[in-house]
Amino acid sequence: MEPACYTGVVPQPVALYREFLPCEALRRHVYAIFSFAPAQDSTSPHRPLLREVAFEDATFCSPQFADGHASMVFELGRMCGSDGRWTADSIGLRGTVSGPMSGVGRTEGTDRPEMIGIYFRPAGVAPFLRIPMSDLTDRTVTVEDLWGTPGSRIPGELCGLGEEDRIASVESALLARLGLGRQRTDSIDVARLAAHVVRRRGQVTVEGLARAAGVSRQHLTREFRAQLGVSPKLYGRLARFQSGLVYAGCRGKVMWADVAVEMGYADQSHLIAEFRRFSGLTPAALANREWFHPFIERARDEGPAYRFAAAGSFQTSSTGRRRSYPGALR
Repeated sequence: MEPACYTGVVPQPVALYREFLPCEALRRHVYAIFSFAPAQDSTSPHRPLLREVAFEDATFCSPQFADGHASMVFELGRMCGSDGRWTADSIGLRGTVSGPMSGVGRTEGTDRPEMIGIYFRPAGVAPFLRIPMSDLTDRTVTVEDLWGTPGSRIPGELCGLGEEDRIASVESALLARLGLGRQRTDSIDVARLAAHVVRRRGQVTVEGLARAAGVSRQHLTREFRAQLGVSPKLYGRLARFQSGLVYAGCRGKVMWADVAVEMGYADQSHLIAEFRRFSGLTPAALANREWFHPFIERARDEGPAYRFAAAGSFQTSSTGRRRSYPGALR
């Protein structure tokens, strides 16, 4: 089933999605702190901004994608409906942590909760948790389960704050728990290897990574599962798939057979099968509608141009104003 898209139109920006650079003490572990909130409540940031999308209407769809990284989200008790109106949500006050996901669940877009969250770097969430990363694979658990009663209070404390204070409060909560997890003394720098996989857009081999690390393939696989929660092979497949999100919403005639070869797939059928597993969508469905997802924005910033699409077939996003800051730390 294809995602249901919003169709209502509102006359002015109704929400802002923004990604902020975390404080210096967290940058080794955290890629970005993100916020989705009513536009009228957002102020000019006093910290480096990585990305901003202003939603001028409510016509976009927002799918779920599989991912090799962990994230933490605090929902703050308000929802943006398909008509662009924000309403109170008495049960939407919670904090969750999602581990690496090898597949997708829901693909239909519905209402959007006000939220603030954390994108962790590869292996970055481990120092904040007492549980092994493998216990989070393909799971979403509450922050209360991981941090106890103090963790359950965080969403309520955040919802009464402005965006700037929310970010500072989230950073304080993370800093207070930094080092909570077991200290590892591994000879393999899995985070650095993972960053290499992402830079190569997943076009690496497990054998090549093992040689670079100076260990056996079996040892590399054990360390990836222990520190990232997924195998190096799956991590590479996810990185390759996410690089293909550059074609999302392009609405052009894409030469998918050529794209498959360029991305390192065996053939077009292999490309389609991977997109279905990791997004619930075919490549054509992903290309032929307007979407919003942070991974799409990142792919557009960091990926190659639309190389295999008909000239003149791409359209500017109808979602709203979009600003990126490629010079900021990533």
